[in-house]
Amino acid sequence: MKTFIYSILILLTLANGKAQAQGKISGQITDNKGKIVEFATITLLQAKDSSLVKGALADVNGSFEFEKVNYGNYIINISQLGYKKYYTPKFTLSSENHNIKLSNLILSEESKELGEVQVTAKKPFIEQQIDKTVVNVENSVVSAGSTAIEILEKSPGVTVDKDGNISLKGKQNVMVMLDGKPTYMSASDLANMLRNMQSTQLDKIEIMTNPPAKYDAAGNAGVINIRLKKNQNIGLNGSANIGLGYGPYKSLPKESAGLNLNYRNEKVNVFGNFSANDRQSFQIQQINRKFFENGKVISGFDQVGNNERRNNSFAYKVGADYFLDKKNTIGFLFNGMNGNWNEDTNNETLIKNATSQLDTTSRTLGTIRNGWGNYSTNLNFKHVIDSTGKELTADLDFARYDANNSMKYRTSKYDNQNILRTTRNEDGKANSKINIYSFKTDLVYPINKTSKFEVGLKSSYVTSNNDMRFDFLIGDLYTPVLDPTRTRDFIYKENINAGYINYSKEFKKVSMQLGLRVENTNGQGTLLGKELLNRHYTNLFPSVFFRQKLSKDHQLGYSFSRRIDRPSYEDLNPFLFFLDPYTYSRGNELLQPQYTNAFEVSHTFKDAITTTVNFSRTNGVMTDILEQNNALKTTNQTKINIGYVENIGIAFSVPVPITKWWFSNTYFNLYNNHYVGDIPKTIIASDGTSSTIFQPLDARATSYQANMTHQFTLPKKFTLELSGWYMSPFIEGQMSGRPMGAMSFGIQKKLMNDKATVKLNVNDVFWSNKFNGSFIFNDIDVQVVNKWESRVIRLNFSYRFGNSKVAAARQRKTGLEDEKGRVKSGGN
Repeated sequence: MKTFIYSILILLTLANGKAQAQGKISGQITDNKGKIVEFATITLLQAKDSSLVKGALADVNGSFEFEKVNYGNYIINISQLGYKKYYTPKFTLSSENHNIKLSNLILSEESKELGEVQVTAKKPFIEQQIDKTVVNVENSVVSAGSTAIEILEKSPGVTVDKDGNISLKGKQNVMVMLDGKPTYMSASDLANMLRNMQSTQLDKIEIMTNPPAKYDAAGNAGVINIRLKKNQNIGLNGSANIGLGYGPYKSLPKESAGLNLNYRNEKVNVFGNFSANDRQSFQIQQINRKFFENGKVISGFDQVGNNERRNNSFAYKVGADYFLDKKNTIGFLFNGMNGNWNEDTNNETLIKNATSQLDTTSRTLGTIRNGWGNYSTNLNFKHVIDSTGKELTADLDFARYDANNSMKYRTSKYDNQNILRTTRNEDGKANSKINIYSFKTDLVYPINKTSKFEVGLKSSYVTSNNDMRFDFLIGDLYTPVLDPTRTRDFIYKENINAGYINYSKEFKKVSMQLGLRVENTNGQGTLLGKELLNRHYTNLFPSVFFRQKLSKDHQLGYSFSRRIDRPSYEDLNPFLFFLDPYTYSRGNELLQPQYTNAFEVSHTFKDAITTTVNFSRTNGVMTDILEQNNALKTTNQTKINIGYVENIGIAFSVPVPITKWWFSNTYFNLYNNHYVGDIPKTIIASDGTSSTIFQPLDARATSYQANMTHQFTLPKKFTLELSGWYMSPFIEGQMSGRPMGAMSFGIQKKLMNDKATVKLNVNDVFWSNKFNGSFIFNDIDVQVVNKWESRVIRLNFSYRFGNSKVAAARQRKTGLEDEKGRVKSGGN
């Protein structure tokens, strides 16, 4: 604890270090209508060569100042979205004129007329920045009325499988964040939340395949940061939206609505939003599997499952920033989401003998009722040390995740004459409670105009309590019997302490960033009071970034990073989860973290067209495997560590303005995945004894992904968009997947002086998006087909009101960096 306190004192001492300076420059910015222009970007330049001296951001009054500026000749450049760039005449800072206050800083609005088409400044749907790819959700017509997970499916390099697992450039274990804050949920819970999140809540999606040391070291595939909308005006403003959608399922509507409010004055910014969803959908799953003995088929299963789902949710956010003075801000943020996920299942399994003749029919009816709530609170402080960019921030976070599930199954088995043999009723309850505490502090310390230090500390503590109970009734038995194999109370506690340092430096044609992060992990797991695991380990995670400017139009980038993926809390839980009478999943308390070394080289042409070559190797890769019991005819899914997976690929991002009214963006990624390792197999002898053998896995496949978007700006304020994506055959460990893809269409019209927008779109026009895969490995042969309600037509109306130029609420990157991505309740 003393070391931690001393570190904070050192940060504060550095933060308040004094530098030599001579004068001050200040000013206030307005537009040509006399209105204040808030939060414009101001750069102070040397008059002789326009080289950068310092940068600043105007405040809510349009005011700015540069302190401690050496005497000399300068000019200032001012830029703001929607306005033309402005340059001041040359002026001189000297001992006779050491406090300059600039006047008549007036910006002109930027707009152009092209016949009947008005083109105003806006960001493209997809843009490539120096360290990330950005998807500007608000600029997409086909996103209207969609969910966040549907938007992710359209994002370059991102794929979402049938269970909601997210992959980036063919690699799993992506860290998903909201406003710089990790989601702290399992793949299934995260998918559930994203399905309930409206696209109207999203501002943009940032995709980082090789994040710097400032980010937690988790996620071998990189980071996807979902930025939620923030209002941008002084005074009161907001927006409201309502949407209605229809799909093939029973012609029942999918309803959504939301309200976003923001109030800001010179001292305080208060903001909040609320949204609600009510959606009904379905999923059809077909599973065909064979059981072998001595190389011959002894049994076959043909299973069809029809799942009807209804989910509703309420999401809400409230926050406030209080500006103590020009240099100090304190803030509060509360996020919440509550919902219900209900599912009715109807599974029929035809069990055949070695000669493919029907032996048994098994029918299972199930009802699942899942109520869940996610809550997080953040207290934050920001201290701006001076106008050169020095700042100190601190965050204190608490998050809680609750899930209460009830499951009822009735399984009836019939003989080949359709005569009832047995009936089994099962009743299960699962409760999951996750508490997360986190503190972090960061210091940004520019040394001069070309170099900068960043340092930070973080500590988090997580407790995860998963409690499940299953009872069953067979035939005429009236008293429930406890099923000990699926009754559990698993508690996992984890503490991670981390620190990092980043150093960046710009030379004439080369810029670099060097980073090092250290993480110390302490984890303990107990099952029914008995200790299962006790782990303590410390790792170093270096990162290196170089960017080289070859010429005006050509740049090269090089990067390397080392990352870690820890097992999710539920993956460590060794008990069984019931999927159907013959299919289970179970955790693995012996699961270890996996480590990834990633390299990337990129070429950028004209700050737009980007080509990236990447290679990564993940050692001890966590992968899903299937285990089959030939005697009981059951299949178990679990996760183990195997040798390694290597990923090598090349990607192209090509944003092309074909005409002034037609913009196209194409993304293409070609990659090869190579899995190598040993898969364990349990052999059960006739006397009941068991032994384990290892079977080598060597699976390799070359795959590609393509995303394309075309946006057309039409007369009379109409906008048209066509988009599509395609995924070729691929592999993930034992599993191989067949092609997937979809095309979408949308059109929008602006009304009421551009304050209202009506959008009509159709997602997956040809209903082609489905999962079709197989697990074929030695004596395992399982075929899976999943189809869901991906084709939906939606109509969405939104209206903006109030002052249209309020400064944005601060984007908070809170201290919950990694732990959320590993939460997994026993729910969906």
